Amino acid sequence: MNNPQLYAYNDAKIRAQQAFQFSLQGETAQAQELLQRTHSELKSLSGDVLVTGYNRVQEESIDTQALTRTFEQTQAWGWFELASGIFQIMRDRPGTSMVYFKRAWRIWRPWSTNAVSEVQRYEAKRERARTGLWLGEAWARFMSDRAQQSANAILRAALTELLRIEAYDLLQETIDQQSLLPPAPPGSLAYNNGRHIPYICLFFTQSAFLEQLLYSRR
Repeated sequence: MNNPQLYAYNDAKIRAQQAFQFSLQGETAQAQELLQRTHSELKSLSGDVLVTGYNRVQEESIDTQALTRTFEQTQAWGWFELASGIFQIMRDRPGTSMVYFKRAWRIWRPWSTNAVSEVQRYEAKRERARTGLWLGEAWARFMSDRAQQSANAILRAALTELLRIEAYDLLQETIDQQSLLPPAPPGSLAYNNGRHIPYICLFFTQSAFLEQLLYSRR
């Protein structure tokens, strides 16, 4: 990859991260403008990210993997998909946000195990876990009979990874960010009397993960 492409992917990643922050701050117009610009540039650089075995059945599976050719492309597309999911969940569209969160998870997954660089593998594991925390929150806000089973399984996997790589800062950062979300809709798994409490906090009270987290940090 030549230097102009490296710079372009890095700029796209930075804009996606800015859109992420704008969405959390409720600045939806700025976030949407950045996301549209970023998507256009990414498509001009590499086209849409491919998903292996793409079809409707496999698209529903978290095990489907996305293919990116370089780590810089992975960073740019991964942050774009995550930021797009944040934009949607802030607008009370958890179902739409899950589409983006799943794609971000698939983009990071191969690099978390197959990257040559240990630094890249660690970053990919962090970002895959970050995405898992957001995907779990989206499921908890989605009206479905599968919501509890899916949200708990995804959060359990993300927390297991965070404990393994000792990314406690990322867990606290995500909890703080999810506290900025609108209250979950009544009737959803994440609903807590209209309070701004992420579902993961409720999940901790219903599982042994809080005890494991405190023990691991001794």
